[in-house]
Amino acid sequence: MNFMYFLADPLALLIRPIYEAIQNYGWTLVIVTILINLLTIPLTIISQKSTSKTQQLQPLIAELQKKYKNDREKLNTEMQKLYTKYDINPMSGCLPMIVRLFIIFGFIGVVYNPLRYILQLSADQIQAVTDAVRSVAETAGVQLGARDLVYQVKVCGMAGAPEAIEALGKTPINFNFLGIDLTKMLRENMGDFRVWIIPVLAVLATVGSSFVTKKIMARNNAGAGGDQAAAMNNSMILMMPLMTAYFTFIMPVGMSLYWFTSTIVNVAQQMIVNILMKKHPSDIPLTLNDSKKLKKEKENDQKG
Repeated sequence: MNFMYFLADPLALLIRPIYEAIQNYGWTLVIVTILINLLTIPLTIISQKSTSKTQQLQPLIAELQKKYKNDREKLNTEMQKLYTKYDINPMSGCLPMIVRLFIIFGFIGVVYNPLRYILQLSADQIQAVTDAVRSVAETAGVQLGARDLVYQVKVCGMAGAPEAIEALGKTPINFNFLGIDLTKMLRENMGDFRVWIIPVLAVLATVGSSFVTKKIMARNNAGAGGDQAAAMNNSMILMMPLMTAYFTFIMPVGMSLYWFTSTIVNVAQQMIVNILMKKHPSDIPLTLNDSKKLKKEKENDQKG
């Protein structure tokens, strides 16, 4: 949890002023998600260029793998020389994914702790709100356990929370987004059809994103020896929607809204970058000559 707090602190610096300007939690998440995805476009371009170059080097890589199949250390050395020669950083292809993972953890921290990150309440003030919610529940004959009150986002959606927040001189957060309460969790509100809407859209968006990615990868890998990448992408088509379904089931609907928005923007971003890459390809010269050189070396080794 401390790790999420560390990532949520800088994200809150962007989320808080936007929320204060528009006074709607849902639209704040949408706007911030779009802005962050726009800021990561340069990383996506770098990743796409690196991937494109690597795909063009597949014939050379295949030759190296054949030549040094019994010498892993030599293979790694020669692969590194190849990457250095063509100015390729293998890790740059993973950079956008790593950055997005950190962003997701940051959003989880904010979504689960809106009293801390949106309203900037202290620990004592948050405890006061929690105590008020427990008191209202007990008056109504409902016993709330510690687990029921562990998430600030759930506390915000309970009776007594708005009044307690107002008593602290703050305005309660507006969690209503197009008639949907973003504090709800699908696993606890399966009878409310409105709570299903955004999680289902998030899963469908992930399925669509997987197929778009597969199509782009198949086009880029054509004739480039990208069978391994294609196989990996096929497995992701199944895994990503299942992961999305699981997380949107157990997390607040606000997190599903982030997931849906991010997926849609990522697809659009990927398509735009792919178009730009076609207009300005990262061609690698001398690939054919290098391939011939490797084959000649192999023939000489066999003769020797």
